[in-house]
Amino acid sequence: MKAGAHSMPEVCPEASASGQLVQIEVSPTHPLLLLKRALPWDAITEAMTRHWRQHGKNVEGGRGLPWDVSLYVPLVVLMLIKVFDSRQREDYLAENAVARVFIGRQHDAKAQIRDHSNIARAYAALGKAGIDEVNHLVVKEAHRFGFVDEGSLSADTTAQELPIGYPNAPGILRGLAQRCGRALTQLHKRGVQGRSGALEQVQTILRSVKEHHLFTSGQADKRQVLTRILTEVGALMVQTRPLIERLSTRSDRVMQSARSRLTAMHEVVKPLMRQIVHWLSTGQVAPNKMVHVGIPQARAIVRNKAGKKTEFGLAYLIGRLGGGYLFGKRIAANADEKQMPLQALAEYRAIFGQTATPELVVYDRGGDSTLTRRRLALAGVKEVGIQPKGHRPWSVAEGVREQIRSERGRTEGSIGILKSNRYKFNKPKERLWPTLEMAGPRSILSFNLNKFMRDLVGLTS
Repeated sequence: MKAGAHSMPEVCPEASASGQLVQIEVSPTHPLLLLKRALPWDAITEAMTRHWRQHGKNVEGGRGLPWDVSLYVPLVVLMLIKVFDSRQREDYLAENAVARVFIGRQHDAKAQIRDHSNIARAYAALGKAGIDEVNHLVVKEAHRFGFVDEGSLSADTTAQELPIGYPNAPGILRGLAQRCGRALTQLHKRGVQGRSGALEQVQTILRSVKEHHLFTSGQADKRQVLTRILTEVGALMVQTRPLIERLSTRSDRVMQSARSRLTAMHEVVKPLMRQIVHWLSTGQVAPNKMVHVGIPQARAIVRNKAGKKTEFGLAYLIGRLGGGYLFGKRIAANADEKQMPLQALAEYRAIFGQTATPELVVYDRGGDSTLTRRRLALAGVKEVGIQPKGHRPWSVAEGVREQIRSERGRTEGSIGILKSNRYKFNKPKERLWPTLEMAGPRSILSFNLNKFMRDLVGLTS
């Protein structure tokens, strides 16, 4: 078999027990290799190395096992292009010749490729800031190739839904009691005194929640049981508070983990109980309702969409540049939408520089505000393409309105693609907040990397 410029030895297990080396030719025009040659590796390596250093990785060649930056940088980028998790990435590297060429390990048949746990650590150590910085570098490189039209900016808000059940109040309180129960069980295994009463209180809460779900009928009966659950949760907090204070001086890792969990539940229960009491007293859901005690950042987000008035998760502002590349920012749930065009401009300038200004800014009628329009105009935006509310006149000519409608539709389409099974913006698998916080930016970066790769293929075809 002919060996090309990019070829690698592979072991053929059917040939013999010891294996034989064969040459697998990889075309230099393969999309992944086109992208490899186009990406700004020096800038990406510098950014990733800086964030790994901040998270304590041995990138300086100190004592202990060194952090192989030359391996992990292309490996994480490839993981983002293919939108694989760490286990899928491990299998893909073992089987795919192009993947080996992409990460620069094609010349060694027995090159050590880290297992899935090390790959997962490399990704997690980047953090949200690292993913955002790499995304900015990719967008700027696509702009250098002429694939990005920086003169057009369209934005819209959306919700990143999380994989949680319907957040009724008893279910949320059950989650709080279960987390306290797991922490108390850890302390029980360490022989900590004074936790037996709290463990019994946890079981009391769980029985009351079961009663609410299975044996109550009618609103009055449900409210009565929910009120009792609130009282029981308050008693649990009173019983666990002395434990938190006593364990503050303990150095045992398990004890500190249990204490941290109990402390987190004490912080969550204060706003949560206020919101539930507000609903019991007024019959209305409190603003920015907390929907999950394990992810207190998640909120009930009023969307008023057809068939779905409310979504449960994290609110995002998504910006689309001319050419189809995206950026995103997590925003407060139910944030003032009139400020979102200005937020989108700020994120645009974080990529292209503080003096950069698009000629056209597009947003739906939710962002319509005289003050917002005036501030965009003062910032240098020539065409403020915000759809007016009611019978207010447009601030742009008829010809520009057609472009605005087109950009609005493309932005909605891009958000829909982000939420597809390919990019997994909605209902991410992550459970811990540091990696869950990265899930939205990761989906956007994956989208941009694949868009850049498709544009490069189109350029060479």
